[in-house]
Amino acid sequence: MSLRAEPAPAAAGPVSRPLAAVSRGAAAAGSLLVLALVLLVDADILGRELLAAPVRGTSELLALSIVAILFLQLPETVRAGRLARSELLLDRLRTRRPRLAHALDAAIHGLGAAVFLLLAIAVAPAALEAWREGLYVGAAGDFTAPIWPVRLVTVAGAALTALVFAEIALRALGRALGSRS
Repeated sequence: MSLRAEPAPAAAGPVSRPLAAVSRGAAAAGSLLVLALVLLVDADILGRELLAAPVRGTSELLALSIVAILFLQLPETVRAGRLARSELLLDRLRTRRPRLAHALDAAIHGLGAAVFLLLAIAVAPAALEAWREGLYVGAAGDFTAPIWPVRLVTVAGAALTALVFAEIALRALGRALGSRS
């Protein structure tokens, strides 16, 4: 199993640079969210131990944030070629039948694009409903947090991941067809 697929080139086409910038920006936002959660948990622990007053909503915010972090960082993970996958078959094909390996790589990434596009489409109505209905987690009067931001991040992250997969699939397809893209 490899943790590194073929990395995305710095600028393979007109979409690559903006896509990479958005992907890196989303990953940075996910990292900042991780830092915020560390500070929240630290404050909660200190509040519990020193003041006998925990930070309300810590568990709810942690649960929501983990989903957001995943979808903020997934596009860059895919773009940078760091998504775990088995390379055994592709490695063998690359040495014996490179065009077939590129075609299979294109198909795999194309399937990834389709799955994440379907995920974005499936979650979009739930995000809209959460916003319209004012859905939240927590207990009214104690602590509540809206869930629409996390669902919106899920839709955006899944759509961005689909675009990244599609870009990689198109590059692999170009290599399979003999171009240098």
